[in-house]
Amino acid sequence: MRKLAFVPALMAGTILLAGCAGEPASETASTAPAVSETANSGAGETSGEHSADDGHDDATEHYDGPNVTWDAAAEAKVKETAAKAMRLFGRPGVEEKKWFSELAPLLAPEYAEDAKYIDPARVPITTITDGPSISREAENPMTVTAFFYTNDGPWDMMLHRAGQDAPWLVTSISSKASQ
Repeated sequence: MRKLAFVPALMAGTILLAGCAGEPASETASTAPAVSETANSGAGETSGEHSADDGHDDATEHYDGPNVTWDAAAEAKVKETAAKAMRLFGRPGVEEKKWFSELAPLLAPEYAEDAKYIDPARVPITTITDGPSISREAENPMTVTAFFYTNDGPWDMMLHRAGQDAPWLVTSISSKASQ
Protein backbone atom coordinates (compact mmCIF):
# COMPACT_ATOMS: atom_id res chain seq x y z
CA MET A 1 0.00 0.00 0.00
CA ARG A 2 2.81 2.45 0.86
CA LYS A 3 4.54 1.70 -2.43
CA LEU A 4 1.47 2.91 -4.36
CA ALA A 5 1.38 6.25 -2.48
CA PHE A 6 5.05 6.83 -3.31
CA VAL A 7 4.62 6.43 -7.10
CA PRO A 8 2.64 9.68 -7.78
CA ALA A 9 5.12 11.71 -5.71
CA LEU A 10 8.04 10.20 -7.61
CA MET A 11 6.37 10.94 -10.95
CA ALA A 12 5.66 14.57 -9.99
CA GLY A 13 9.27 15.08 -8.91
CA THR A 14 10.54 13.59 -12.17
CA ILE A 15 8.31 15.88 -14.23
CA LEU A 16 9.45 18.95 -12.29
CA LEU A 17 13.10 18.06 -12.73
CA ALA A 18 12.63 17.41 -16.44
CA GLY A 19 11.06 20.86 -16.85
CA CYS A 20 14.01 22.50 -15.13
CA ALA A 21 16.52 20.75 -17.35
CA GLY A 22 15.30 22.57 -20.49
CA GLU A 23 18.03 25.28 -20.61
CA PRO A 24 21.77 24.76 -20.41
CA ALA A 25 23.32 26.15 -17.24
CA SER A 26 25.66 28.52 -19.14
CA GLU A 27 22.71 30.20 -20.90
CA THR A 28 20.75 30.63 -17.68
CA ALA A 29 23.69 32.13 -15.84
CA SER A 30 24.50 34.61 -18.61
CA THR A 31 20.95 35.90 -19.12
CA ALA A 32 19.77 36.15 -15.50
CA PRO A 33 20.48 39.50 -13.80
CA ALA A 34 22.83 39.48 -10.86
CA VAL A 35 21.31 39.76 -7.39
CA SER A 36 22.76 43.25 -6.95
CA GLU A 37 21.15 44.38 -10.22
CA THR A 38 17.69 43.24 -9.19
CA ALA A 39 18.00 44.59 -5.66
CA ASN A 40 19.07 48.04 -6.85
CA SER A 41 17.01 48.30 -10.02
CA GLY A 42 13.59 49.82 -10.34
CA ALA A 43 13.05 52.21 -7.49
CA GLY A 44 10.54 53.65 -9.93
CA GLU A 45 9.07 50.22 -10.63
CA THR A 46 7.87 49.75 -7.06
CA SER A 47 6.66 53.33 -6.71
CA GLY A 48 4.53 53.15 -9.85
CA GLU A 49 6.77 55.32 -12.03
CA HIS A 50 7.54 54.21 -15.55
CA SER A 51 10.27 54.96 -18.01
CA ALA A 52 9.65 55.77 -21.67
CA ASP A 53 10.82 52.35 -22.86
CA ASP A 54 9.09 50.06 -20.34
CA GLY A 55 6.06 49.46 -22.57
CA HIS A 56 3.64 51.33 -20.29
CA ASP A 57 1.13 53.47 -22.15
CA ASP A 58 0.13 56.42 -19.98
CA ALA A 59 -2.96 57.10 -22.12
CA THR A 60 -4.70 53.99 -20.76
CA GLU A 61 -4.77 52.26 -17.40
CA HIS A 62 -4.11 48.55 -17.17
CA TYR A 63 -5.71 46.05 -14.84
CA ASP A 64 -3.93 43.06 -13.24
CA GLY A 65 -6.63 40.62 -14.37
CA PRO A 66 -7.72 39.80 -17.88
CA ASN A 67 -6.26 42.11 -20.53
CA VAL A 68 -8.68 44.99 -19.92
CA THR A 69 -7.93 48.70 -20.18
CA TRP A 70 -9.80 51.87 -19.37
CA ASP A 71 -9.77 54.51 -22.08
CA ALA A 72 -12.04 57.06 -23.74
CA ALA A 73 -13.79 54.34 -25.78
CA ALA A 74 -14.60 52.31 -22.64
CA GLU A 75 -15.97 55.41 -20.92
CA ALA A 76 -18.11 56.34 -23.93
CA LYS A 77 -19.50 52.80 -24.22
CA VAL A 78 -20.37 52.50 -20.51
CA LYS A 79 -22.08 55.91 -20.53
CA GLU A 80 -24.08 54.91 -23.61
CA THR A 81 -25.16 51.63 -22.00
CA ALA A 82 -26.01 53.27 -18.68
CA ALA A 83 -28.09 56.01 -20.30
CA LYS A 84 -30.01 53.50 -22.42
CA ALA A 85 -30.65 51.23 -19.43
CA MET A 86 -31.90 54.10 -17.26
CA ARG A 87 -34.23 55.32 -20.03
CA LEU A 88 -35.65 51.80 -20.35
CA PHE A 89 -35.88 51.39 -16.57
CA GLY A 90 -37.79 54.63 -15.93
CA ARG A 91 -40.98 53.87 -17.87
CA PRO A 92 -43.76 53.32 -15.34
CA GLY A 93 -46.47 53.32 -18.02
CA VAL A 94 -45.06 50.37 -19.99
CA GLU A 95 -46.59 46.91 -19.66
CA GLU A 96 -44.47 44.65 -17.42
CA LYS A 97 -43.48 42.00 -20.00
CA LYS A 98 -42.50 44.59 -22.60
CA TRP A 99 -40.60 46.62 -19.98
CA PHE A 100 -38.57 43.60 -18.91
CA SER A 101 -37.95 42.19 -22.41
CA GLU A 102 -36.53 45.53 -23.61
CA LEU A 103 -34.40 46.05 -20.49
CA ALA A 104 -33.17 42.45 -20.02
CA PRO A 105 -30.42 42.47 -22.72
CA LEU A 106 -28.62 45.22 -20.77
CA LEU A 107 -28.76 43.37 -17.44
CA ALA A 108 -26.27 40.94 -15.92
CA PRO A 109 -27.91 37.52 -15.50
CA GLU A 110 -28.04 37.80 -11.68
CA TYR A 111 -29.72 41.21 -11.79
CA ALA A 112 -32.05 40.15 -14.60
CA GLU A 113 -33.34 37.41 -12.32
CA ASP A 114 -34.18 40.02 -9.65
CA ALA A 115 -35.54 42.56 -12.17
CA LYS A 116 -38.17 40.07 -13.34
CA TYR A 117 -40.04 40.91 -10.15
CA ILE A 118 -39.90 44.71 -10.47
CA ASP A 119 -43.25 46.28 -11.24
CA PRO A 120 -42.45 49.13 -13.67
CA ALA A 121 -45.58 50.98 -12.49
CA ARG A 122 -43.83 51.38 -9.12
CA VAL A 123 -40.63 52.87 -10.62
CA PRO A 124 -40.99 56.62 -9.90
CA ILE A 125 -38.59 57.76 -12.65
CA THR A 126 -40.10 59.44 -15.69
CA THR A 127 -37.35 61.91 -16.60
CA ILE A 128 -33.55 61.87 -16.40
CA THR A 129 -32.43 65.42 -15.66
CA ASP A 130 -28.67 64.82 -15.60
CA GLY A 131 -26.19 62.02 -16.13
CA PRO A 132 -24.75 59.65 -16.32
CA SER A 133 -21.60 60.65 -14.54
CA ILE A 134 -19.19 57.77 -14.01
CA SER A 135 -17.18 56.80 -10.95
CA ARG A 136 -14.79 53.85 -10.68
CA GLU A 137 -11.90 52.53 -8.67
CA ALA A 138 -8.60 53.66 -10.23
CA GLU A 139 -7.24 50.16 -10.80
CA ASN A 140 -10.48 48.52 -11.92
CA PRO A 141 -11.51 49.08 -15.56
CA MET A 142 -14.23 46.43 -15.32
CA THR A 143 -16.75 47.88 -12.83
CA VAL A 144 -18.23 51.38 -12.63
CA THR A 145 -21.01 53.27 -10.93
CA ALA A 146 -23.14 55.59 -13.06
CA PHE A 147 -24.93 58.43 -11.26
CA PHE A 148 -28.14 60.03 -12.52
CA TYR A 149 -30.38 62.85 -11.40
CA THR A 150 -34.03 62.20 -12.16
CA ASN A 151 -37.44 63.69 -11.40
CA ASP A 152 -37.28 61.39 -8.34
CA GLY A 153 -33.86 62.60 -7.16
CA PRO A 154 -30.48 60.87 -7.42
CA TRP A 155 -30.18 57.26 -8.60
CA ASP A 156 -27.15 55.10 -9.22
CA MET A 157 -26.43 52.11 -11.37
CA MET A 158 -23.62 49.58 -11.15
CA LEU A 159 -22.22 48.18 -14.41
CA HIS A 160 -19.66 45.47 -15.04
CA ARG A 161 -17.91 43.92 -18.03
CA ALA A 162 -16.16 40.57 -18.10
CA GLY A 163 -13.44 41.58 -20.58
CA GLN A 164 -12.20 44.27 -22.93
CA ASP A 165 -14.68 43.49 -25.71
CA ALA A 166 -17.44 42.18 -23.46
CA PRO A 167 -20.58 44.31 -23.16
CA TRP A 168 -21.22 46.48 -20.13
CA LEU A 169 -24.07 44.93 -18.14
CA VAL A 170 -26.13 46.48 -15.34
CA THR A 171 -25.71 44.73 -11.98
CA SER A 172 -27.98 47.03 -9.93
CA ILE A 173 -30.14 50.14 -10.10
CA SER A 174 -31.12 51.94 -6.92
CA SER A 175 -32.39 55.23 -5.56
CA LYS A 176 -29.81 57.18 -3.57
CA ALA A 177 -32.67 58.36 -1.33
CA SER A 178 -33.38 54.77 -0.27
CA GLN A 179 -29.79 54.11 0.80
